[in-house]
Formats: sequence, structure tokens, C-alpha cells
Amino acid sequence: MKSETLSLRPYARLLTMLGDQLIKNERIALVELIKNAYDADADRVEVRFEDFGDDLTHDDNSRIVVQDDGVGMSLDIIKTRWMNPAAPQKYLDKQKGRRKTPERKRVIQGEKGIGRFAVLKLGRVVTVTTRERGEALETVLAYDFSRFDDDFVSENGRPTEIFLDEIKIDCRQSEPEKLPGTEHGTVIEIERLKGAWNNDIIEKLCRDVSNLTDPISRLTHRQTSDRFEIVILYNGEPPRVPAADTESLKALIEDKAVLKLQGSFRSSDNAFAFRMEDDGNAISLDDSKITGLWVWRQRFGRTGGYAGTQMPIPFQRDAGAGFNCGDFAFQFYIFDFARGIDGRHMLTQAEKNQLKAHRVYLYRDGVRVYPYGDPDDDWLNIDVTRGTGRAGDFFSNDQIIGWIDITQEDNPNLRDKTNREGLIETGGGAEDLIFLVQTFLSYVKQYPYLRYQQKQRQRSDARFVRDAAVVEGLADLQEGLAKSGHESQARKVAKVAADYKREKEHLSQRVEATEDLAGVGLSVEMASHDIMLLMNRAQDIAKRIARSARAAGGGEIRAQADMLLGVLQQITDGMKEVQVLFKSSRRRRKVLKIEPVLDRIHQIYESLLAQRNIRYQKVMSDGSPLAANTTDGVVMQVLINLFDNACYWLDTVDPAQREIRVTVDGNHGELIFSDSGPGIDPDDLPYIFEPFYSGKGQEGRGLGLYIARQLLERHDYRIGVAFDHQKVLPGTNFVVSFVKEDAE
Repeated sequence: MKSETLSLRPYARLLTMLGDQLIKNERIALVELIKNAYDADADRVEVRFEDFGDDLTHDDNSRIVVQDDGVGMSLDIIKTRWMNPAAPQKYLDKQKGRRKTPERKRVIQGEKGIGRFAVLKLGRVVTVTTRERGEALETVLAYDFSRFDDDFVSENGRPTEIFLDEIKIDCRQSEPEKLPGTEHGTVIEIERLKGAWNNDIIEKLCRDVSNLTDPISRLTHRQTSDRFEIVILYNGEPPRVPAADTESLKALIEDKAVLKLQGSFRSSDNAFAFRMEDDGNAISLDDSKITGLWVWRQRFGRTGGYAGTQMPIPFQRDAGAGFNCGDFAFQFYIFDFARGIDGRHMLTQAEKNQLKAHRVYLYRDGVRVYPYGDPDDDWLNIDVTRGTGRAGDFFSNDQIIGWIDITQEDNPNLRDKTNREGLIETGGGAEDLIFLVQTFLSYVKQYPYLRYQQKQRQRSDARFVRDAAVVEGLADLQEGLAKSGHESQARKVAKVAADYKREKEHLSQRVEATEDLAGVGLSVEMASHDIMLLMNRAQDIAKRIARSARAAGGGEIRAQADMLLGVLQQITDGMKEVQVLFKSSRRRRKVLKIEPVLDRIHQIYESLLAQRNIRYQKVMSDGSPLAANTTDGVVMQVLINLFDNACYWLDTVDPAQREIRVTVDGNHGELIFSDSGPGIDPDDLPYIFEPFYSGKGQEGRGLGLYIARQLLERHDYRIGVAFDHQKVLPGTNFVVSFVKEDAE
């Protein structure tokens, strides 16, 4: 048996795979060379397009020059590192936190050692001139690949096998010519250019380099001592492209953003800490406002991780290992693209277009990770999630501008792809980062932004009421004109006032008709919402009947069948409520005892409460029974919403702590519905009875409490949040008062 040892010997066509094919376009290739200058601790780098035509066409005399004033390379470094792609020294230096120059705070960006092949995307003939600080000579490397075809499978037109180690590069040292005097750095000259250039590409390149280094210092006054200037010249002059929009973007952020958030995620305490305007805030991952979000439940299940059949919550899954992405900082600026909003935040179309040119950028140690932040890149999967979830749960890409800051020290699992197209998706780090950002932005949309929208509606209503000032102003003007002898003008003003009044009455009638239709739609929505809840309970009961039938227990089957009939009857009553909406008459009210209705609703929810380990207790006060002059449907719908909300939020707490307690107090004419869930955030209190305000994400319409209040108020009853002295359990406590307002 014969054995031998083999060695890898790649073909020269590997060069085109590492350069021309791996790098997306010429812009990215130039950005790679600029990043090399950054790693070389350059203060300044020039990108010069020389001997190009007026329309950016190029010929055999055209060339691209990239020149920096970085540390340069010695002949020894060229031999031991530059000529050995993927040399480990740069990677090891990064791991040890070393810098090119110790006094600098820059962190080395590259590590793979193949960025140098970006030149193959740009041209076929390359000359590299470099001089290390303090060296007497400069070193010149000359690449001439023009005799090879693009795939390195033929030489001078003749097919041939070309191995990588057969590619020769001329190297010589000479007296300083391109870097004379005490100059140091590197000059890369690229000739026999490939590809096509035009003004649009140059404009995008200018935008790319403008956003290459951390723009936060420029936009938010954060000071930095690091200087890295990038200059682009076209035939010796700056290109005629629109100036960078940094200042106008800064003005938009300062003046028009409705929410400004700056903060960080810390895996040590599994929480987001952030400032919104001037207020400090924190939200933990185990907060019910997070675990109740649709995006969270999509990943970790309905129970947020406590149920044995569901994946546990992430920071408990590996004994506290947490998310794999590590800590990160962020700044987000949220804009309102709606029409007719408050003047301060109103955006012109030009301003909207400017905002659409930016997305959420990602920066590692102050240097951008491409292509994140490009207007056509949805790296946070916002558009996808809006499509698969409910769009209302998430901001659109257009209305967010932001920056996420990561570091190589804190985020070792977030590494760039070799093709410079974002982060490597293995190991879960990139997925965790995207998920956490989605979760935080969904929380912002569901709570702070929704509160902003509620205030906008209130301001809009207030403006509508203030419109009476128009009539008063016209009357004053008419009176003033009449007193000053301008009778004809006074009559014209009177006519305008009369026309305005008639127009307003006409519009008011249309608004009334619209509100009536909206009321019908809202009631239909309410009825369908409750009917679906009852249908779900009916399915649970039907399953129990089936199990009982298999066990052949006659008495149990009969009891379950009777319960099912009761549920189906309630569904029928609900449908009758919908039909009544289209009639002028309403169901007659009657004096109704509340306790039997409560028992019926509890019976409907009994199996669900048992399934979710929720303890239920009814507490009756001594004295008169609780009664109200109302209908079964009103009380049922109020109680259904209270039970449903409590079950939802109790899912987010430890099963050992889950409890619902209902106190029926006939002496005071009220019912107190209490649970041991997370309770109501004080910031949400002004809005919980407003329509469409919900923290349930896709699972909530934000109508339950609004409907409950509306129904009760029609009968002169009320529902509100309990005062501290009325609270029975530490979570949410609602007081339903069946005392007429005029009888208090």
C-alpha cells in the first residue's frame, strides 16, 4: 500500500473569486481600499479619478489613485504579510486589542487579509508604492494582470493552466519619489480600468464615504478626537454632486423627529436602558410589555417561556448565557409621515424623500458595516415582519433613522461576511441582534409612539373646538367695518360668515353620519370579537365532552352538554345584538343581578383558567346583592373583556403567582376585578380606555376596555382603575360601578 502527503496548490483563478466575483461592485471595492487606509491609521485618504472624460468615460490613459498618509509598509512587512494573504497577524492583533499606533484609539477593522484583492474589481494593472514612517526608501510593487483573461485561464489569448504561485509581482526599492521628504503612507494606482462609471455611481460613492465613519459625532454633538478625512477628486476637482445632507439631516432630527431615543442593551441585566428626550427609562426583557409583544411571542411562544412545552425565555435558556450578540448601543429617531399632523412635526415631501435615503446603520468601533443603512437594504427585516405580522405593530423603514454601535470587544460573535455584505449569520449572533432591535422598536411603537399619537388626536380635537374663533373673528370684523362706515365691506364679511356657517353645518351633518356608520362598525367589531372568544371556549368544552364520552360517564356527559348548550345560546344572543343594531329600537333594560352573570362567564373560562394555572376566587360582601338596570349583553361583554385581558397578561408571570379575584359588593354598588399580573404602567393610564391602544400586538385590537366603558356609560355606569385603597391584588384592579352618576 502506497501513501503520500499532498499540498494544496490553488489555481490563479482564485484571485478573481476573491476580488472581482466576491466584491459586489466598484464602490464597495473602493470602500475596502479606504478601510485599509483607516486601518493604517491615516489622517487623510484621497481617491482620485485621473484623465477621465467629461461624462466619466475612461480609456487606456485613465486611472484611479488611492493615496493615504498612514503608517505605510516596510519591505519586511510586504514579504511576510502583504504577499501572504490571510496572514494571521492582523487577526491576532485584533484579538489582543493592539493598535497600529498605540496613541490611537482606532480598532483594526480588517482581519481576513483579502481586502487587497479589491483592486481586481477596478482594473488589471496595479502599482503600489509605500513608505513606512522613518524609512529612507520607498517600496514599489507592480502588478500587471493585463496579459491574463478575467478568469485567469488564458495568457495572451492562449488557454493555459496558471497556478497562484506562478503569478509574479515585481518589487523594488528606490529613492522617495511619490512619497518624498518625510512623507509616509501608501499610494495605489489602478490602470486598465474595468467597469463603467457615471455621475450616479460617483454620487453614491460620495454618500458611502460620508457615512463610512461614525456620523453620530457630527449629528449629535458627540466629540471625537479621531480625524479621518476622505477626499474624492475627479480630474483634480471635487465631483459635481449634491453636497452631503449631514447638516439638513441634523436639522430634521433636531426639529422634526417625534421621538428621540438613545440607549443601550446590556446582557448582564437583560434590559434596555434608554433616554427619550430628557427622561431616563429602562425596560427589562421579562417585563410584560416585552413578553406580550407579537414579535416576542412569535419566537418564544405564547407563554413567554414559562410553560413546560415552550422554549424558555432566552436569558434562562443556557443558565444565564443570554443572547449571543453581546451588548450594543443605539440611537433611533422616529418621524411621523401622516398628513395633517401638528405643525412642528409636519414633513414636506422633500424632507420625506431625504429621510427615505437613510435607514438604520450599523457601526463597529465607529466604522460602518456595509450595506446596512442603504435605502434598499432591509437588514432588520422590518418590511418582511410588517408583512408577516401586523403592519401596525411596527414602524415602516421610511420613518426610522438610526445608528447601532457594536464593538469587536463586546460583540465577538458579530463578524463580517467575506463578501462585505453584512454579518455572518452562523452562531445566532446576528439573528439575536436583529431580534432584539425588532423587539425594542416594536415596544416603542406600541407604547411611547402610541401615546404620542393619542396626544396628536387630542390636539386635533382641541383645534376643532377652537374653530368657533373664526365666527367670532368675522363678527368682530363686520362690526368694526360697519362702525368705520365701510358698509359694503361689512355686508361682504357678513355673507362670508353666513356661508361659513352653512358649510360648517353641512360638514357637521356629514361627520355625524360618518360617526353613526363608524359606531355601527365598532359595534359589529365588538360583537365579532366577543363571539370569537365564546367560540373558542365552546371548542374547549366540546373537547371535554368528547373525552367524557370516551370514558362513558353519563352524568358528566349530560352536564357538559348542558354547558355547551348555554354557550351556543350566548352566541345566538350575540348575533341578535348585531341584528338589533340595524333597528331603531333597543332591547329593554331590566333589573339584573350581577352574580349569576359573573358565574356564567367564569364557567366559560373555567377550563382555560385551569389550563393556565390561574386560581379564581369570588368574594361576596354581606348585605344586598349587586344589581343593575341594564342588559345581560352589556354585563357579559364587560366581564368577557376583563377575563380575557387578565388571562393574557397573567401568561407573562410565574404560574405560582397567577390569580384572579372578583369582589362583588352590593352595598356600594360595585364590582372589583383584580389580578396578580404585571399591572398597568403609569405612563399608560391616560390611554388605556382610548380606542386602538393595546399592548397585545397582533393579538389585541385595543377595543376591549374602550367598548366596556362605552357600553357602561350608555347606561350611566362606569369602569375605571382602582385607587390604591381599593386594590385587592398587586396587579391590575378595575372597579365597575353600577351606581347611576346622578344618584351618587
